[in-house]
Amino acid sequence: MTLITHAFDALAKSEKEAFGAPDHPVLVVQHPIGTVKVEEVNKRADVAFDKLVELLVEPRKD
Repeated sequence: MTLITHAFDALAKSEKEAFGAPDHPVLVVQHPIGTVKVEEVNKRADVAFDKLVELLVEPRKD
């Protein structure tokens, strides 16, 4: 599983294809995260949590 911000969504998609892993799970969160306060990062993490759980427990499509 890979965590990225939406600014890198296109890059993640092309890298998955380049490495032959098109079904590799990617969790996309709001950009940026490096320049925001911890409280805002925590809010974004709360928003992304359900999707994270879904990606971790969902059966892979092989």
